[in-house]
Amino acid sequence: MLSHTKIFVFISTLVILIPNISLSQNKQNKYYNPFRISVSALTKFVMDPKDDLTDKYLFDQGVGLVGEVIYTIDQKAKFEISLEAGFMGTFSNSGISMTNKYLIPVSLNAFYYFFDETFSPFIGIGYGFENFNNSNKYVIKPFVGISNEKLKAFARFGIGKAFGSSLEIGIGYSFKERPCGCFPQSR
Repeated sequence: MLSHTKIFVFISTLVILIPNISLSQNKQNKYYNPFRISVSALTKFVMDPKDDLTDKYLFDQGVGLVGEVIYTIDQKAKFEISLEAGFMGTFSNSGISMTNKYLIPVSLNAFYYFFDETFSPFIGIGYGFENFNNSNKYVIKPFVGISNEKLKAFARFGIGKAFGSSLEIGIGYSFKERPCGCFPQSR
């Protein structure tokens, strides 16, 4: 079985290689700019009970911001990959108070948009780690959402091997519209 570090290095290599290959293919279209930046506000709800405190999330909810660099892979604007990182403050409703602890999520994501139009639902998957209380927890995050020009709303389910699961709900703003595949191709 591959270690988490090897999987993360493999995915990072793909994130670097795929944009370079597709950027060389997209240079012939002067209207096409595949990069954009997005900022999202999100809240995280811990789904598993904290009965066994070993290696579990030690909070009930988190609220924070996530920044994301997004790259549209193809000229039909159906596939995207992104690298995101953020910062979340956490708080607890129980007697174990972790109000001064912070969660730092870092993730590589892949998206598929169903339509190349202004309004488009999308699905995706992310793989990354979350640094909480000076320990890294590796997470797989499948998600669904909808996008409209520069806005998107999404929900994702964080699945951790040893520490349980979480639900994240967020809304994001992109500083540039998602490229569309509708521009004329010049060869």
